Parts: sequence; C-alpha cells; structure tokens
Amino acid sequence: MLSRLRVDGLRTRLVLVFITIVVIIAGATAGVVSLMARSWIYSNAQDVATAQFRDELRDADGAQVTRTTASELGQFFPSDTTLLVGDDEVRRGSVDPATLSPDFLAGVDGRGIIRFVRLDSERIMLAMSVRVFEATDPDGDETSVTVLAIRPLEGVQDKFDDLLRAVGLTMAGGVLVSGLLGLWIASTLVRPLRRLDRAAARAADGDLSVRLSEEGVTELAELTTTFNTMIARNETVIRGLEESEEQARRFVADVSHELRTPLAALVPVGEILREEIPQLSPDAGAAARIVSGEIGKLTRLVEDLIEMSRHDAQQARLVLDDVDLVGLVRRSLTRRGWAESVELRGPDSIDATVDPRRIDVVVANLVGNALRHGEPPVRVEMNARPEWVDVTVVDHGPGISPDDSHAIFRRFYKVDTARGRSEGSGLGLSLAVENVRLHGGTITVDRVDSSTVFSVRLPRLRPR
Repeated sequence: MLSRLRVDGLRTRLVLVFITIVVIIAGATAGVVSLMARSWIYSNAQDVATAQFRDELRDADGAQVTRTTASELGQFFPSDTTLLVGDDEVRRGSVDPATLSPDFLAGVDGRGIIRFVRLDSERIMLAMSVRVFEATDPDGDETSVTVLAIRPLEGVQDKFDDLLRAVGLTMAGGVLVSGLLGLWIASTLVRPLRRLDRAAARAADGDLSVRLSEEGVTELAELTTTFNTMIARNETVIRGLEESEEQARRFVADVSHELRTPLAALVPVGEILREEIPQLSPDAGAAARIVSGEIGKLTRLVEDLIEMSRHDAQQARLVLDDVDLVGLVRRSLTRRGWAESVELRGPDSIDATVDPRRIDVVVANLVGNALRHGEPPVRVEMNARPEWVDVTVVDHGPGISPDDSHAIFRRFYKVDTARGRSEGSGLGLSLAVENVRLHGGTITVDRVDSSTVFSVRLPRLRPR
C-alpha cells in the first residue's frame, strides 16, 4: 500500500493533478458565485427591509394630529424611529440626526421616496417622509415628517452560512469524484506499465517466453507490441547464440577426444626420442627435443580442453576427501620441482574437505603462472579460519593492469598480446577458477605494493 502512495509514482501524481484542477476550478467558481450571491443576498435583504419600513409608515401617511409633538406623533410611528419636522428633532430613536450627512436627507421630502444606506453587514439606515395634518392649522396644510430608523438585515448571515456550506460540500464532492476519476484513469495507465515491468524483469532473469496481451489504450498497446517484438527477436538471437556456443563446446570436446587417441600413440614415441637424444647427432637431437616438448604441450592442451568441456557440460564432479591442505600444497610444489624456488608460509597443518586432484591443479596453475610471468621471490601463504582457508600466491613481477585483472581469467586470454605462444595452454587460470567455484570458493587477483597477489578462499567443510 505504501508503494502505491509514493509521491513520485505516476498513480499518485495523476490523482493529485485531477484534484488540483478540480480545486482550482471549483474555488474560482465558488468565489465568483459567492460574490454574485453576496450582492443578491444584500439586495434582497435591503428590499425586504425597505418594504417592511414602508408598510410600517403606510397608516401614518395622511394622519390627523393635534400638534406635531412627540406624544402626538408617537402613536403613529414605531418607537425606534427618529422623527424630524423640517430641521427640528421631534423625537430621537435609533438614529442620531447629528451624524447624518446633508446628502442623505436630500430628496427624502418627496412622497413615497425611501433613502437607505448600509451601515455594516448586518444593519441598514432608512429614511422616508410622510404627510400629516395638524388640527390647529387653520389653513389645513400638510406637514412633512421625516422618519429615520436603523433596521437589521435579517437572514443575511444565515444565507451566507448556507451558501458557504453548499460551496464546501460541492467542493468536497468534486474533490472526491475527481480523486476517484484520477485513480481510475491512473490505474488504466499504471496497470499495463506494471505488467510490462514484471515481464521485463522476467525477461531479464532469462525467461524469454514471456509475452503480453496487446490490448488497452492505443499507445500502451503499441508499446506492448514493440516489447513483444523485441523479446521475440532477442529470444531468436539468444537461442542462436546458445546453439552456436553449444556447437562450439561440442566441437572442442569432440576434437579433444579425437586427439587423445593419436596422442596416446605419440607420447611413448616422444619418451623414446627423449631417451635417444644423447645418441643422436646435434641436429637430430635438437629436432627430437622439439618434437618431445611439443608432444607434451599438445598433451596438456588436450587434457585441459577435455577438463574444460566437462565444466561447460556441468559434468565435473568433486571427489572429496579429508586432507591436510598444507601437506597437499607442499607435495604439489615438490612434485613439480618448485620446492626450492617457492617459499611456503603457514601453519604446520590445515584440515579441510576438498578434492585433492583439483586443488593440486589450482596450486600448479597459480604457482606456474607466477614463475613464468612474474619475478622472484615467489611464495605461497596459507591461513586457516574456522570456516575458510585462504591460499595466497605472491610474486614480485611487473604486475597486472586493472583492465587485465578483469579479463585474466578468461580462456586463452594473454596479457602480452605480442607473445604468440607460451608454455601453458592458456586455460590454466580458467581451470583454476572453475575448480575453485566447484568447491564453493572464490579467486581474485590484486596488486599490493610491488607484488602481484592471487587469493583463493576455500570452505573447510564439505560443500553442499
């Protein structure tokens, strides 16, 4: 759930965009509507107040009074009204005449005309003139009485509250609907992308049979079609490469096995030639030494190719035994005549469960490589840990560049490209890597100060 709510996710961003758009549009609309409704509400309230004020003064218009005094006029006008006869204040109600501007009273003397001014959001001041007749006036003329009052704008706040409540509910509903709509649209886009991501992950793990249904939005369907086409082409190419590699491996294995038979006949011939060298002429002896040496190199190359083909076919098996690794390494050096030129450092014995033949191949290849391409002194260091054994081969040669250190374990790789041939088969380090991996260990090469260091780490217990 948390991964679906990530701010940087497409789904969340689309939902937020939809909500933002609705909030902006709804907010702007609500603002305009509120301004228009505010004017209407006030206008309506003012109309109600003026109509009510006119109704209150209707009976007083044309009334007969003895005199235009407060007591006489009070019976015809509401108690909260201020009464003016000309410029004289007859009675003070809710309006102080001293606070009035001359402009406000201008024109009020016209019959039926109401002047008003809004004091604040809840009050309005009204003014209207009516005619009364005084009984003491011998001429019977009308007397104009100006009536002033402050009245509340009833219902304005309630209407504003209702308006704000309606706007808020509408905006909340719009946000909810837009969020759900954005979530639905985002899901229609994100779901195919997630399927595409899972399919790409499966393809990256090697499952080239994965395909996606080409449906949905046009653009996504086109993307799915392109993906399926790409996977199909990659599958074709990879299958072809695998078949070519398998054919190459089979060819090497077949050739190696075919060469074994004639080599089996040539090895005794080489040994006989080597024994007869003292009795041969110088030229014949030199030729015999070359033939004998080349037979030996060809034999080692064929054996290495056969061993590598076993690893490629995953047919290489460990024949494990509980051995003393220190003694095993010492015997490997002695058997090849390296005991005098290679120093062995470490404890007296280290017990481990390994395949002695394969560890002998690893030691022989690493030490032989140090003697051929490095410089003395060459030494083998061994250290024991509860679960691991470290075997390190050190020489003081020119070292290996960082670029070569990543490729030196490849088959037939040569650090010195000018060197066309070497005494080894070119598979020694590759076989060392395969044998160490078969034990569940690791092998690395590094440059420490002025020394080249090959490090092998082997588990002491039986690999599972």
